[in-house]
This record gives sequence, structure tokens and C-alpha cells, in this order.
Amino acid sequence: MMSGVFDYVNMHPGWELQLINSRTDIASGAMETVARDAAGILLSIAYREEDIARELLASGVKMVVTNDHLVPLYADHPNCRTLLLDNVAIGRDAARYLMSLGHFASYGFVHGHTRFPWSAEREKGFLAGLPKNAPFFVYPAEAGGAASQFTAAIDQSDLAKWIEALPKPAAVFGSNDLFAAETITACSRLGIDVPQQVSVIGCDNDPFIWSNTNPKLTSLQLAFRELGFKAAATLDALLRGRNPVHSTVRVAGTRLFVRASSSPLPPSTVLVENARAYIAEHACEGIRASDVVAHSKVSRSLLDLRFRQVCGKSVLEDILDTRLAEVRRQLVETDFTFLHIGEACGFKDPDNLKRHFRRRFGMSMREFRASSRSASASLESQDG
Repeated sequence: MMSGVFDYVNMHPGWELQLINSRTDIASGAMETVARDAAGILLSIAYREEDIARELLASGVKMVVTNDHLVPLYADHPNCRTLLLDNVAIGRDAARYLMSLGHFASYGFVHGHTRFPWSAEREKGFLAGLPKNAPFFVYPAEAGGAASQFTAAIDQSDLAKWIEALPKPAAVFGSNDLFAAETITACSRLGIDVPQQVSVIGCDNDPFIWSNTNPKLTSLQLAFRELGFKAAATLDALLRGRNPVHSTVRVAGTRLFVRASSSPLPPSTVLVENARAYIAEHACEGIRASDVVAHSKVSRSLLDLRFRQVCGKSVLEDILDTRLAEVRRQLVETDFTFLHIGEACGFKDPDNLKRHFRRRFGMSMREFRASSRSASASLESQDG
């Protein structure tokens, strides 16, 4: 999220930033100093919320809030705006992916001990995205812990009992990567095979978590960077007196990273999904089809055959699709030059990129950027 803020600041010179990023900073009085001296605050805290709210609201400082449990404290104040991830949509995306893998005998959702609003919203979206009357189970059955007293603790013995009782094969969505990883650990202790008996996915795409699970965790990368960018833009609008929309804005968008924890599929499909996960992570680094072949440890002809059987295209076409998707994102969300974007997305030849982009999207990169920004400006004027 901070990266998104920095993206906006780098595009709009003149900002002076002070980061308050620990409880020590807050306890030492740094918040009080900011409330006195700053023009605006981007607020995302989980400590002394009500005390700080009273101080900040009384100060008259402009604020943008990006934590869901803070919304009730700030949402109605004229100096504040609130932006959150679209957690319901995140849950639906998880359900859509799991359903694409085939038929499961049951579906499960795992919260932590503390049930934050974002976790409850993801459960709601996940359930809404499943087939009607699908067997659905939630862990823990009862909410525990206040949102202001967060603990990530999960009772492994209780979780194991819950998993053991799920009709198999089961598909389980952890409300974040930490709880999905706990699910994989519980399955391992029970001798339950992941993903053949229980398919597991999480969200956040946190490398400190997914890279330390066995098997590696499939995860949804969330739009935190976009949230930070839009939060900074909203604060800028507030400071300029443009009166952005007062209702809570939801920022949608996920990117799926498929790994070995969610492949209850025939071997040929597992091969393709593992190769596509490698492509999703490395396509913009300039990899070639031969790199994917080496990673997959099969022949080029076999891998291309399986790709065409499973997804109707070749390895090279999948690499190109992934690069072009990232080009399109950067055209919309950044002011980088076309040359910079091409190099960042693995295109060494600018003319080759231009040709592929026009063939795929029916317009030049310049036309695409102008069209997307014109549509965005129209929406902003309607909001204003």
C-alpha cells in the first residue's frame, strides 16, 4: 500500500512525507505532532484507534482511512474519506478459481481467532460465488476476539478436527495466507494429501508465507498498491478542495498465483498449471519458452501439446499474454514512457511490442492510454 502511495507522490512532486510506522512512534507523541503540523494524513493503524480518532478529528486535519475497522470512527466526518479493498469480490474470485478446478464434495473457509470485517466480507463473497446448496463449512464456527485485540493464533488441534470432518475432496480458502498455511500444516499432520484430498488457497501472495509451505501455496495477490495510489489521490483532492465522493470507495482487483496447493487435477493439467505459475511470476523478466521447458523438466513438444490441450495456446503465447496484460496495467496506472514499460515487461524490441499490442487490442499504446484516462476523468467528474 505504501508503494502505491509512493507511486502517486513520484508522479506529483511537492509532497513532504513523514512515516509513522510503529507503536513506539505513536506512543512517543509523533501522532500529536502530525495532527498539529500536517496538512493531511493517510491512516492505517490498529493501535489506540479511539484515542487517536478523537485527537485527529478535533484537529481539523484532512484524512483518508484505509482500515475497515476504522471506518465507523471516521466515515461520517467531513474532513475524512474512506477507501477499502473490495473483500466481497476477493471471496468471489477465490470461489471462481476453485470451481474451475472441478467438482468438490465440500468447500471450507478459514478465519483466524479474530474475525475482522475484511475476513467476514471475504467469507460472504466466497459463499456467494459457490454453487447453490454446495456443502459449506466455516472455521471457527463462532467468532472470537475483538477486532482491536488481534491475534493470529489458531488452535491446530481444533483446525485438524474440522479438516478431518470435511467431505473429500475439499476446497479450502483461507481469509489470508497465514490461515491458509495453517490449513496446509494441519493437513500434513493428519496425513491428508494437499491438493489431492484438500485443495488450499489463500490471499495476499505473501512470499514469506507461501514460499515456506509444503506444497507451495496458491494465493490471490490483492490490490493494496492500487489502494495506496487511490488513497493518496483522494487525499490530494481533499487538500485541493475538490470534495471527492464521501461514501466508502471499494478498490477491486486480484491476481492469481497458482502453485501446488490447489491442483486436484490430472497430471497433464498439473504440469500446465505449474508452468503457468512460473510464467506468471517471471514472464516480464524476459524468459523464453525454453526457460519454461527447463523449469518443467519435460520436452518442448510435450509441454506445448499439454498447453494446447488444457488452455488452447502454446507456451510462447502464454508468455506473450502475460507480458501484454502487464503492459496494459502500466499504461493505465503509471506515466512511464512506452520504452520504459516495454523494457520492464520483457520486450527488448519496441517495434515488436507496438505490433503485438495493436494486434491484440486493436489500437496503439498511445490511443489506449488516452482512452483509459479519458474514461477515468469522466468518472471523476461525475463523482465530483
